[in-house]
Amino acid sequence: MSWKTRRVRSSIFFSVILAGPWVCLAQVGPLVDLPQDSPAEMALELIALPEIGTQTTEVAQTINVRKEAQAIETIEATDLRAKMMHAYQQTETYRATIVQTKSQHHSRWQLVEKLDVVYDRTSHSLRFERPDMLLISSDGYLRYRSDIIQGRHLQIRLNEPLNDGLLAQRAPFLVRQQMPDLKLLLQGDPIDTVGKVTTLEPDEQGRPGLQWASRLGLATLRLDPKTFLITQATLKRQASVERASHVGPVTFSYDITVHKHNEEFDKEWFVFDTSNSQAVNSWTDLLGSNDVDAASLEGTAAPILSLQDSQGELYRLEEDSSDVVVLQFWASWGGPPVYQALPVLQRLSDWASAEDKSLSIRTVNMRETMEEINQVWEIKQLQLPVLLDVEAQGAHAYRVGAIPQTVVIYQGQVVHVHEGMPHEFETVLRAQVSALLETSAVTRK
Repeated sequence: MSWKTRRVRSSIFFSVILAGPWVCLAQVGPLVDLPQDSPAEMALELIALPEIGTQTTEVAQTINVRKEAQAIETIEATDLRAKMMHAYQQTETYRATIVQTKSQHHSRWQLVEKLDVVYDRTSHSLRFERPDMLLISSDGYLRYRSDIIQGRHLQIRLNEPLNDGLLAQRAPFLVRQQMPDLKLLLQGDPIDTVGKVTTLEPDEQGRPGLQWASRLGLATLRLDPKTFLITQATLKRQASVERASHVGPVTFSYDITVHKHNEEFDKEWFVFDTSNSQAVNSWTDLLGSNDVDAASLEGTAAPILSLQDSQGELYRLEEDSSDVVVLQFWASWGGPPVYQALPVLQRLSDWASAEDKSLSIRTVNMRETMEEINQVWEIKQLQLPVLLDVEAQGAHAYRVGAIPQTVVIYQGQVVHVHEGMPHEFETVLRAQVSALLETSAVTRK
């Protein structure tokens, strides 16, 4: 079944499942808050219409009242939105910490990541920092470094002051990062809709809100009532498609703490350390060469690997006496390919145990906590050993440029390297491992 077909069927499936609760809500009590003009809200409106025989004028009056209320909300939203835009347009300096949380399975599974944003409008300087990377735009250059790519960094000359469109063009990976405050600072607009934007009543902290149906889901902004800067953003997606990491509702929340606003701060924030690092001027040179390097490991001696496992024991590759060793480098932020590849290794491990094969499998996690690892293991029901690559030294040694990266080692040599989740990955990996195990058995005889 093709990807396009799966998406269509998935959409139909969720529509059928959700239709039941809509009817029940209309019958048993007050309606829950839903985005206006959404399929759910329109379905409820139809269900709640008077029974057949009621005069059509009453129905028309009900709909007209509702439309008038929506128009009022739209005017209020326009005013609040204008105040928010103006607040960011008048921002000269800005430093904030964002705690990004991805919640699934009724908040049983959460991934938390800390981001830092520093901006100076006068010099058009920007600093964006994440645990695994650093991006700085200053002095007419955009520079980027990733912890998993050692020895080189990106350096691109900018011919115009940095703005939202230019950042999306020069650093396309940031498009997937929902950062409404950064978009506004760079003259962008986080409200990605031409439809209705409505206001929300102030929450318990007195923060007014804006809400709209974005292309990704139901989006909400909460604003500081004094400065009209964003203090919280949420995005609720009803369901992930079939091939995503986990199927089900997902909530992304961004809690923003503003440390400096229109105050002077140290310009050292925009210094990019280039020592012990070579500058390259394209993403291909930065990322592509790393991918080539990973493949070029095949036929060479396996790099030394010595890491603590999740039980606190030290694992040394050179001391592993198994005929075949499989390593898989991964991190939870790697998305669907990671969540598809890990169960492949679990099934391979189960097969090896049942057949009494001399196969050692180790997953190598890059720079994450045991809490984050355990959440993935619980959701995906895994029992695989985990090595903790806290400083990404193992990833550097094995030239990891894309995750997951799976490495097959035989007699101390790297025999196969798989990057990402290639076509027929499970079938190919099983065949490769089986062939090496058979070769080892023949050699012993």
